[in-house]
Amino acid sequence: MKQIIYIGGWEVFRNEDDYCDAIQNSWTYDPFKEQKNRKNWIADQLKDEYQIFLPDMPNRFNAKYKFWKIRFEKMFSYLNDEPLVMIGRSLWGIFLAKYLSENTFPKKISQLHLVAACFDEKDMPPKDSYLGDFLFDPAGLKNLEQQVDKIFMYQSKDDPIVRFSHVERYNAYLRNAILNIFDDRGHFWQAEFPELLENIKKNNRF
Repeated sequence: MKQIIYIGGWEVFRNEDDYCDAIQNSWTYDPFKEQKNRKNWIADQLKDEYQIFLPDMPNRFNAKYKFWKIRFEKMFSYLNDEPLVMIGRSLWGIFLAKYLSENTFPKKISQLHLVAACFDEKDMPPKDSYLGDFLFDPAGLKNLEQQVDKIFMYQSKDDPIVRFSHVERYNAYLRNAILNIFDDRGHFWQAEFPELLENIKKNNRF
């Protein structure tokens, strides 16, 4: 059975004080609010065709690339020989870009979907402008291209966190990427993502 790895993005903080401030002032908690999850929606739509990995990454609320890399590589022993789809949103997008730029993945990747992926720390809101050890040398993106059959990028012009300039900088290196541009999706917090689903199905390789 074909496989999908899908992890959403979280946050990186410069120091403990910034982390504490986010917990105190930025993050909300409402036990009565229905929590909708686009990862679970995609998984439900494709469960008959794919094995779907939705792993929790370590320290996801104060992420470190080196810890995510360890957890990510623990999944490799569960990969089969069928086509693999990888989806990365926001911080997870830059994680995949960095990992595939700097490392050789153990198998060919059929599809890579980068949703509102950070490219660097430029043009980010002050509270989101620190990416720590997730930063990478974009010259290595040629290594990413060699490992992926098809690359899809999704960006909304009204994203308040990852500005449109980020997808433009990715596109300067990933010239063959298929761009999916929106006007009103923000940072893609919506629970359903039909365009992503359609691209996965349409480019399904048997």
